Amino acid sequence: MKKIYFLLMAGFMSMGMYAATNDLDPAEVLADTVYDRVDYTVPSYTEFIIAKEAAKKSQTQENLQALVDKVAALKDKEYPYNMVATINGDPKTRMGFAWFTNDGVMDGDLQIIAKENATVADFEGEDVITIPATATRTKKELRYVGQCSYIYKKANLKAGTKYFYVSHKALATDLTPGTAYSWRVGKAGYWSDIAQFRTEDEEQGEYSFLLMSDSHIMDKQYVDEARRCALAAVKTVPDARFCCFPGDFVEDGTIANSEWEWERWFEESMEPVIKKMPIVPTDGNHDDSPLINYTYHFNTDNYFNMAITDKPQFEGITYSFVYGDVLFLVFSMQDFWRESYDERYKTWSVYLTDHVSYWFRTQCHDNPDTHFRVSLAHFNLFSGSDHSTDVEPPLFRKCMLPTMKECEIDVALQGHDHTYEVIGPVNPDDCTPILSAISDREEVPVDNTKNLTGYKNGTYCTDDGTFYFIGATCGRKRYTAHDRARMEREYTDDPDVLFDGKHHNVPNYFDLFTGMFGQPNAPTFTKITVKEDCLEFNSYTADDDEGNVSLINTMRIVRNREHTQTDVREGIETPKAIMNGEKFIRDGQLYILRDGRMFNSIGQEITK
Repeated sequence: MKKIYFLLMAGFMSMGMYAATNDLDPAEVLADTVYDRVDYTVPSYTEFIIAKEAAKKSQTQENLQALVDKVAALKDKEYPYNMVATINGDPKTRMGFAWFTNDGVMDGDLQIIAKENATVADFEGEDVITIPATATRTKKELRYVGQCSYIYKKANLKAGTKYFYVSHKALATDLTPGTAYSWRVGKAGYWSDIAQFRTEDEEQGEYSFLLMSDSHIMDKQYVDEARRCALAAVKTVPDARFCCFPGDFVEDGTIANSEWEWERWFEESMEPVIKKMPIVPTDGNHDDSPLINYTYHFNTDNYFNMAITDKPQFEGITYSFVYGDVLFLVFSMQDFWRESYDERYKTWSVYLTDHVSYWFRTQCHDNPDTHFRVSLAHFNLFSGSDHSTDVEPPLFRKCMLPTMKECEIDVALQGHDHTYEVIGPVNPDDCTPILSAISDREEVPVDNTKNLTGYKNGTYCTDDGTFYFIGATCGRKRYTAHDRARMEREYTDDPDVLFDGKHHNVPNYFDLFTGMFGQPNAPTFTKITVKEDCLEFNSYTADDDEGNVSLINTMRIVRNREHTQTDVREGIETPKAIMNGEKFIRDGQLYILRDGRMFNSIGQEITK
């Protein structure tokens, strides 16, 4: 409810100078007009407060008009926000959805219609599918203002400001393959904007998807640069089927995290992408928080968590799906310390070597016919910038390289290092580049910032090793690529020195960087096209707010040999006690029995 008091500010400039939206006068708003926070959605109210504080400090025409506009943009507390679609299971027939509302708003639905670019009027017809959402109030208040000073200064909020929220989730099933859908969330009188997605074709041919990472939302500049990248990506690849985002959505993790940063990721930075396609997320180290913001915000396949005893911090951070001729293995290494691990020399981790590695083998075993296998994770097995000397990579290499070899992973998409890095293909046995697997590289002048190797483009064959790729950052936080001399200084084979945060244990590390390697110094995204004979990578920088881009690198990933059958090391058989329709865990994985047939976690029938 608006509570209006007409105490005008002494000496205030003539009110008639400023255009007032909805007959609002900026003088009244600034003087003593009170809009109660509990009456409006958290995002719209915060934007109003920011505008009001700016107008208080400087009563320019621009600031006063912005304030009036933000009053007009206030949304009733019943409206949804932070909406997103996520791939959850078989992308031919299923899609997950999540959104937030203010505390106390527990009711809400997902509505879907099989029509591209549907209008509000279309949702009044008979063909609308309505799916009730499951609503969960956050267990604790989520800290709205984190360690970053930007938001509490701009909005004049206390550093410890916290709010309860309601997380809504819905799962659409039995969708029609190869169909464009429009969707919205909310309830009668309080519907969200309309967004789009397309299900995988029954016989999927060539398609493209996006890779963006490490937005690290922390202030307005970071919000704006990530949005610039999202706008450019949608304009450049309007038909992308989904967007992979391997973590570090926000800057402030831990208990002192900032829900405002998450809010801006959904409501502003990535909104252009979210309205066009589903997201394929996993967590990054900066997303880490016991308040489980990540879990509340996404609705992805959670069977991995259900199948292991010592649960990861977040739900739905490790999952797989098949899209066309590619098996996608989305996974998190964040929880490597769970159960037990070698803390001194970091040579083993029960979580990685038992649970994650077994899950890799199972997914590859169950999907033997896909031509490419692509993993997506935040942390790096190999990287060439500031994270190359972190204490974790030697552990990750020790635990995961045998798995990458055994499962014959073609491409490892990584985040975390904020630099553009083309690595390998890497021989998993001795961590050396397979130079015979590379052709058609272009030699260019060495640039000590943007390209330290003097190579770009090229074709990379993954028959004998994995191709590792970091696509820089879609945001503002950028690192400097380490040159050969620095990498050589940082090398050690002494295990007592290795984990000091200043060394790595990869000899001749610089040689692994076999393509373009450097800092683009601009928000960067990559279009990956799945073709009949290759995965084609085209990387772009976003050059302005109009969606203009520069193509910086093009690569082809090829595989000439078919994958060998992956051994899960244990047979799969259905326990006789399981009843039809029940879910059960076998060898650490979740299955379901339907009409005497057994299906895995992504709905595919298991015949052995």
